[in-house]
Amino acid sequence: MLWLSLMLLGLPLEDTTSPRPADDLTAEDSAARRVMIPTWELVVPVLKDSTPILEQNGPDSVVLMSEISSSPRWTARVSVMQLNAQDFASATQSYLESVSTSEKNVGHVFEVDSDRSIETGLGVARAVWALSARPTHQLPELRDAMIGLIFVPYGDGACIVGEFQIAAELSTTKQVECEQLMGKCTGPTPEKLAEQRTNQLAAGGHVLEKAKGALPTFAHAPRWYRHRRMSKGGSMQELGVTVTWATHGPPPTSLEPQTSSTGLHVHQQTLTSIGTRDQYSEHFDGWVQDDLGLETFGLQWTRGESVWKTDGAASGLFERTPTNVEYILSAGDLKTAAKHNRMFSGLPDATLPMSLRMLTGQLFHHAKVQEGQIRWYAPILSADDAALPARRDQIERDGAEMRVTWTPRQGEPATVDHFDANGVLKRRIFPDGSEMVLTKYTTLVQSWRLAGLPTELLQEGQALYAKP
Repeated sequence: MLWLSLMLLGLPLEDTTSPRPADDLTAEDSAARRVMIPTWELVVPVLKDSTPILEQNGPDSVVLMSEISSSPRWTARVSVMQLNAQDFASATQSYLESVSTSEKNVGHVFEVDSDRSIETGLGVARAVWALSARPTHQLPELRDAMIGLIFVPYGDGACIVGEFQIAAELSTTKQVECEQLMGKCTGPTPEKLAEQRTNQLAAGGHVLEKAKGALPTFAHAPRWYRHRRMSKGGSMQELGVTVTWATHGPPPTSLEPQTSSTGLHVHQQTLTSIGTRDQYSEHFDGWVQDDLGLETFGLQWTRGESVWKTDGAASGLFERTPTNVEYILSAGDLKTAAKHNRMFSGLPDATLPMSLRMLTGQLFHHAKVQEGQIRWYAPILSADDAALPARRDQIERDGAEMRVTWTPRQGEPATVDHFDANGVLKRRIFPDGSEMVLTKYTTLVQSWRLAGLPTELLQEGQALYAKP
């Protein structure tokens, strides 16, 4: 079937751990700009006359800054260090000695000029400034410099580390500015953050608990979404389509030996970037039991011009028992035969079945959630990975309607969903600025015809799915 071959869910599930510019969280005054280190939810001020970069460093991130100049006279690096079993004093001393030894081993001067305590909003910090003659690839001409190491306590289990290198000519003024920057870092301590995340996961578990037995009300006729993006010329460009529908009934044949309970069959198919080399299609079929205790799903995707052949596939089996919650995920690239099989066991109650990821608005609506943050573990599948990260949803109300800003995992850019008063998805804004908008089938056909897109795909889809 042409439609079934081409129309295959909403967005490529890519890994986005490569370095990227940090978000400017405030207004125009550069002195008031902020950057967040997402893993710790730590907000770091930005030094004047610099462009900050949020750089991935393993599972964590660091904020990098340097003077905007062809010959910068200073650089800065801010990160978070876990103390583990050490106390603040011994951990900072060990860090200082490590830097000193490293510098001297490569022939650089490192002579401590001052070592003192300073007051900050997070507690008493330690500021160490040393004379140095360390050139770097960023500052190749910098010889007589000051190296600053500023340690700010961050709860009992971590500290914020600021590392600065500044030209000697700037030392007095810039030292003060760097110390003030570190004193203005804000965020929940690791202990408070852990408490918040525990509470948010409990809230996610509560939302899912309320949905048990309510899945028949989640069934719906096909919903058509048009994908579009604002073009450089200022007009909306049609990109593709998503159709999703859900029916209530007995389990698929594969689960008949395990259960006779009824559940929700969920289907979603998408084709985006039609007629381009970036064309992407995805097809999803899933079934989740009424008590959310069992789920099975399959996923297939195709990239580029070879739309007639499936490039990758994934599957999942989810089971929730009185003593355990388990998710078995598999994903692979059919061209290279690469495959990722993962089993996650001992999961919290706040584990979101894959089949319900487009129905979160109805989950919130049924649980009468008003505002706040919730977390749940939600699968991410691609040719490169099969993961189960903690997704965070920020819920806001606009009258009877709801706006949900969510990140699939820590540190990734956010997607924004708009739901109507009944929890039905009306609009989704992706991190790249494109969007999918709920529309009528007839409107979609008209839009495609005006855009010169192949409306026969929509006609075949309507014939197949209007009465699933």
